[in-house]
Amino acid sequence: MIIHKSNNVTVFQSAVFQLNTTVVATEDLILVVDPGYLPYEIEQIRIYVDKIKDDRPIYLFFTHSDFDHIVGYGAFPDAKTIASEQFVTNNLKGSQLQAAINYDDEFYIVRPYQLEYPRIDFMIKEDGEQFQVGKTLFNFHYAFGHNHDGLIVTVESENLAIVGDYLSDIEFPFVYFSFEQYGRTLKTLKSIFEKNSERTLITSHGTVTSDQSQITKRISDSYEYLEFVKIQGSGEQFEQFMVEKKYIFSTIFRKRHQDNIMVYERECEHS
Repeated sequence: MIIHKSNNVTVFQSAVFQLNTTVVATEDLILVVDPGYLPYEIEQIRIYVDKIKDDRPIYLFFTHSDFDHIVGYGAFPDAKTIASEQFVTNNLKGSQLQAAINYDDEFYIVRPYQLEYPRIDFMIKEDGEQFQVGKTLFNFHYAFGHNHDGLIVTVESENLAIVGDYLSDIEFPFVYFSFEQYGRTLKTLKSIFEKNSERTLITSHGTVTSDQSQITKRISDSYEYLEFVKIQGSGEQFEQFMVEKKYIFSTIFRKRHQDNIMVYERECEHS
């Protein structure tokens, strides 16, 4: 379903993981970000894109390689693809693809195309790299921490920041890769929004917001959670934290919290 529509930006949200797909229509192109998740949801996104695109090319951007973000690749065979160099060289691509296949198997999901790991036409190789099509300018920033191959993109003509699995209002940080790198990404995000307070934030899971006080709170909440893990807060304190922040998916979040603790401890051992 569509959860946000303003000017040239439309955000679709899946029933699965509240995954957001962003469609940005500029005079030069149609940008589609992380199309997902269920087949009929992806079909509706594709229908919408075909309806509005006219003769403009489609660019498909993957914020990172988590399986829920790559399943829509097969619905856009005519698109030019963008992702980080780390996405392309990812030595976990086989496991990410298998995770997508396993999810479909578990829930009897049938797709009109075979799942495959995306092939990328345009690799982003540097932090802060720009990519321009006509008058449409994209700025890409490394977003490591959640995983090792993430990117944030700002669309300057639309005052838009599409941030992947960061700054969600429905989940705390899931740190699969590095707490240190996650902190650096939060600094990047803080800078992006301080430089332009008119930006709209689109996270991959949860709600879209242009409210700068809400964006500031999400950054603060993320820092608070990282510190909570570092000081080894108790289980009771974690439960209180979830209630305070209104994180309602408690069963899976308890598991994610334990996973985060293991990542942090492993990171400390190797530092």
